[in-house]
Amino acid sequence: MIYLLLSILFTTAVFLTLKEFQRYQLDNLQAIVVSYFMALGIGCLHSNSPFSVPFLLSQSWVWGALTISTLFIITFNLMAVTAQKGGLSVMTVANKMSVVIPIFIGIFLCQEDAGVLKILGIVLALLGVWFTSKKKGTYQFDKRLWYLPFLIFIGSGLADAIINHMQAYYVAHNALDLFSTSLFFFCGCIGVVVLMIKKSIGNLKLSFKNLIGGLILGIPNYFSIYFLLKALSHPDYETSLIFSVNNLLVVLISVLLGLFLYQEKLSKQNYIGLGMSGLAIIVLYFAI
Repeated sequence: MIYLLLSILFTTAVFLTLKEFQRYQLDNLQAIVVSYFMALGIGCLHSNSPFSVPFLLSQSWVWGALTISTLFIITFNLMAVTAQKGGLSVMTVANKMSVVIPIFIGIFLCQEDAGVLKILGIVLALLGVWFTSKKKGTYQFDKRLWYLPFLIFIGSGLADAIINHMQAYYVAHNALDLFSTSLFFFCGCIGVVVLMIKKSIGNLKLSFKNLIGGLILGIPNYFSIYFLLKALSHPDYETSLIFSVNNLLVVLISVLLGLFLYQEKLSKQNYIGLGMSGLAIIVLYFAI
């Protein structure tokens, strides 16, 4: 349970750091690419296994790590476009509701237990995420661009599902640190290619503050993934519960911090979502 809680705390720290990016007008892509290399450096220091490109490419799970990293980069850019064209609410709901994909795979394909309390808790968690994420006045979206949130939903869900699959069948428990480090290595490499393309077409202005922001983001970025993998490897907790609780508490804590730190206003729907989230936590606790 401690690994799940740490993953939730570090993921929330990622969201809060990104919130500060907006305040200081940082370039998200530049800072996030820097954060990948910062996380890579932390992973190399933290890992018990030697990190080298030939050694990494020799691992049986390298294809999974490359696939996940590609999905991370694609989904991030889709999220940026969707937030600009349809608002943060559309992007947030699409991203958070994608948790149904690894949950579905865990219950129906991996034959995890699906008791009444567990199903009820997951449904309440999903509804809680939906209502809590919706913001009044921002849910205006051109229906002709329906494919953007749909692709975010698919991309985020597949990334989580592949992470779980790799952890369960390919990555040894003592190699979780190397696997998480490899994700940031591939993300960083792909990100550099994207930045080079933007530079070549004259659509990129480098800034020192983006470097600082990326270095700060890299710390929670690494540990959010590392502790999620550690939580997924715990034999007493199933995939569906891990992803449900993780996703639910990240949204819940982020909303509460936004309320107290940034004086964000909540609608009636948001309060309904918070109530459902609290009830879901209680139900899932008894379902474990």
